[in-house]
Amino acid sequence: MINEWLAHIKKTTSEEGILATQDIQGNSILIDWKRADILSPHLAYFKKSTSELASEEIALAELEFLRAYPEAASRELFLKACEPLLKDGVGSANWTEIEEKIRVTIKQFYSADLSKFGSEIIKPLMDDLYFFGTVIDKKEDQVCGFFIFAITPALPFGNIKVINLVVRSHERDRGLEKAMLKAIFEIIPQTNRIFLFVRPTNVVALEMYKDLGFVANLESFLDPNHKVNTDYLIPLEFNT
Repeated sequence: MINEWLAHIKKTTSEEGILATQDIQGNSILIDWKRADILSPHLAYFKKSTSELASEEIALAELEFLRAYPEAASRELFLKACEPLLKDGVGSANWTEIEEKIRVTIKQFYSADLSKFGSEIIKPLMDDLYFFGTVIDKKEDQVCGFFIFAITPALPFGNIKVINLVVRSHERDRGLEKAMLKAIFEIIPQTNRIFLFVRPTNVVALEMYKDLGFVANLESFLDPNHKVNTDYLIPLEFNT
């Protein structure tokens, strides 16, 4: 069932757009975004085109997390393929091989054709609405990062769930994360709460979101249709 918030978004937002802004150093950047459902070819193409960047950047945080929580290999999506590589213990593990395994798993996930998945997987996602885009350095004409955020039938009016917010490691002093989060409010002005999840070992991300005004809140509304394991993820929220 589509709720009031989802219906409002479908009625009031465009299907795509480009936002022109600047990073904190005054360099011109463009945020190119689209809106689509889970089986949209636009979303499939976007995920495939960002799979390399996702595998490079997300894998680093996942590897750091797995070193601290090796037992999570049996329970976390991107880490299950690493479980056999940890059978002899953390001290004996080949962490270079594990890092490559994580990269490959992430890339495969981003490149997967969801239309070929079973109905039991896709059906709960059919009413979800996704916004996704890239941040582009206008002068260099290159992608510096990307985002995916979603609105689902369970979310209260004004709530946005950020699924991914990824910036190239060497671009992280430009405030691009802030620019992408700000874009959410420009795309959907009625947004009053953004929430997302961060690994407890990802100190850089935790500090960055803290500086942007996010706070941890384990008691706040998350999304019962898209459950996460809060033993391994810290929910953060930003309220206007």
